[in-house]
Amino acid sequence: MDEYKIDPTIQYDVVPLPSNGIYYPNKKKSLKVAYLTALDENILASPNLMNNNNVIDELLKAKVLDREIPIDDLVEEDRQAILIFLRNTSFGTEYFLILTDPKTSKEFETTIDLSVLKVKDFTLKEDSNGEYSYHFQKSKIDITFKFLNRKEEQDITNTIDNWNSIGVAPVATKRLEMMIKSVKGNKDPMNLRNFISRLPITDSQDFRKFVKENKPGLDLSLNIKAPSGEMIQSQIGFGVEFFRPFYGLQKDTIS
Repeated sequence: MDEYKIDPTIQYDVVPLPSNGIYYPNKKKSLKVAYLTALDENILASPNLMNNNNVIDELLKAKVLDREIPIDDLVEEDRQAILIFLRNTSFGTEYFLILTDPKTSKEFETTIDLSVLKVKDFTLKEDSNGEYSYHFQKSKIDITFKFLNRKEEQDITNTIDNWNSIGVAPVATKRLEMMIKSVKGNKDPMNLRNFISRLPITDSQDFRKFVKENKPGLDLSLNIKAPSGEMIQSQIGFGVEFFRPFYGLQKDTIS
């Protein structure tokens, strides 16, 4: 296949991917992303796209110039990095928040500098199969696993949305079945399913914590000091509101 040719008149920059490319077959670690232009106002101002929550997807399709990774396959942390790049280079790095002081219940304003957001250190080493090692402390068993990609995460969401059976949707075990690739070197699906069904809950919880702490991505946690001296933990949202300066809205209210 011929390499996709980028229009030489388009201005762009190379955005490093927080995922380090571990989710993609080509292991691509960065993407060429064009800057926002007046033409993109058509996307940001489209009532139909806003009503259907498709603004962000259409924006990414328009701005990501590389074609090696389909936009729908981009994992959340990589989408976030691209959106931060687009916002910072178009509207500046100041992110305004209105928060509520937990001690006084009074609102206060604060400003976050998005340019200081960092990529989390990723120190895990994959084996020849692209899998990572983990040891269950209680069971004393070694496994290998993979992080879930965007499609797999969506499959889990669909399990919840489409669950019509009696009882609770098997989300926890389905996630484990999708992540764990071998137990003591055994990759047989039935063996893995039986192992997971008998896994002590403490091992399951410890594994989820390990995955959350070691998953590649951006450190988006915000520790903000309220006027009373209390510390508040907050998060950045990445929906349409992330581009609120375009709509003339400078502040985001979080209670």
